[in-house]
Amino acid sequence: MVDRTEVDESRFIPGTALLVDDAGQEVGKHAGGKHTEIVLIPPPSDDPNDPLNWSMNRKRLQLTLMCLYTFILNGFVNFYGVAYVGLSADLKISFNGLNVGSALLFLFSGIGAAFWQPVAMKFGRRPVYIIGLIITTVGSIVGATQKDFNIWCVFNVIWGLGCGPKEGLPQISLQDTYFAHEMGAKVGYWALCYSAGAFITPLVAGYVYVQLSWRWCFWITAIGLGALAILLFFTLEETLYPRTFTTEGVSPSVSGAGSTSEKSDPDAVSSDEKGAVTVSTALPSQKKLKTFWEARPFHVYGINPGPSWRDLFFRPWVLATFPPVLWAGFFAGVSVCWWAAIFTTQSEFFSAPPYLWSGESVGLTNAAALIGSILGTIFAGNISDWWILGAARRNKGVREPEQRLSLLLVTAIITAGGLNMYGYGVWHGVHWTCPVFGMGLMAFGFTACSIIAETYVLDSYRAVAAEALVLLNIFRNLIGMIFVFAIQPWLDHSGWGNAYVQMMALAIITHITVIPMIIYGKKLRAGTSKKYLKMLEDSGIPFTYA
Repeated sequence: MVDRTEVDESRFIPGTALLVDDAGQEVGKHAGGKHTEIVLIPPPSDDPNDPLNWSMNRKRLQLTLMCLYTFILNGFVNFYGVAYVGLSADLKISFNGLNVGSALLFLFSGIGAAFWQPVAMKFGRRPVYIIGLIITTVGSIVGATQKDFNIWCVFNVIWGLGCGPKEGLPQISLQDTYFAHEMGAKVGYWALCYSAGAFITPLVAGYVYVQLSWRWCFWITAIGLGALAILLFFTLEETLYPRTFTTEGVSPSVSGAGSTSEKSDPDAVSSDEKGAVTVSTALPSQKKLKTFWEARPFHVYGINPGPSWRDLFFRPWVLATFPPVLWAGFFAGVSVCWWAAIFTTQSEFFSAPPYLWSGESVGLTNAAALIGSILGTIFAGNISDWWILGAARRNKGVREPEQRLSLLLVTAIITAGGLNMYGYGVWHGVHWTCPVFGMGLMAFGFTACSIIAETYVLDSYRAVAAEALVLLNIFRNLIGMIFVFAIQPWLDHSGWGNAYVQMMALAIITHITVIPMIIYGKKLRAGTSKKYLKMLEDSGIPFTYA
């Protein structure tokens, strides 16, 4: 529970924390090895079963499985995109009708995320991933046997519900196992797989569509998803852990906390160097390592008894009153539109004159988007972590989440340029290198913006990150749904070229909102501190001041 007697809560600002202790203030638990100046947020327990204390190999396996899950799920969502022409002809559905189904996919992905996150908080992350995969497998079978518009909509509804866990839960699983100073890169790897799945699988789908049929696009997803469910059943570990959140690591000048604590033994390990970190905590110690199946239970219901089901389902809406979360949801939602602007139009654009490309050739255009996603991930992941460590050092070691947002000023130029080159280039029938290069720039912008917006929320409100990501994904999927509903009428009304120039203007306006967030974001977070602490107290999340 929150202990309000130990410190003046008005001086506590969510997200403001001492990240780099070059001055040797000894506030909070520190990493070992070569990184003893970095404060560990959150501080790990002394329990070897705490995911923060796992060996580096266990963490890497977890990261690999999360990336594989995300790659396959988000890839298979896009597996039929290159087959829109065949789907339209065989099912007698217009492109606008196909986009209606895709919009339902966005809608029910958001609904699924809102449903699955509370279940994951009560029953554990592992069963949610596996059940979701079973649902999507069933959905793929429905898609493979569909015959009309109604079944097309049913397929997208089932798929949306089944793939709901991929919208936010992998980031929470990564947060279970990694510290704050590592999250930019780790979320970056996740986002790379999110984008790479969207852009690599169409390369294969183009050949499947042409050589076999569009129905085989769905049969292959059913086989792949079933195999992934079996793989996760035997390999994925449970990461839900009853952690106590604390202001430890927050600068005393910011929070009023002045306690000191020992650095971890350099030989016992930095999470960056050798994996585990052994430090003290108020949580009870469980020295015995779990067996193989104990670490992979069917569920862990009861391990997180504090929040009620009602709180878990409604807590995200409390965060709707937090301006930083609302802004991040809006920004991420608009950013996902640029991915949808590729996914829903590439078959239509490149199958038409002057290109008249086959399905294989349309699929190959995603290679440019893949390269853009990789570069966007490096920019918003590894470079972002390096950037924020440098910014914290210049700020007397204090990390402010807004320090990461300044990188979005770069994505504004790149995203706007990509939208113009893609849409206006196709409209004027210029050489294919122009619109394809534009796809790469759009993918860079979408990937980088998504990573930075989500990491900003994780940095600001870590104790309720799961609920915050639910709200972000609701916003993202609702905005994405509206965009997919609107894009075909928009293209028909304004023309391909003008529509994408208007999208470019929208991207620039959205990025302009980053400037007031950089300037006033800390004040906005400070204004939410009492609500934040009250929210934790009411919901039963353990939270103490250092």
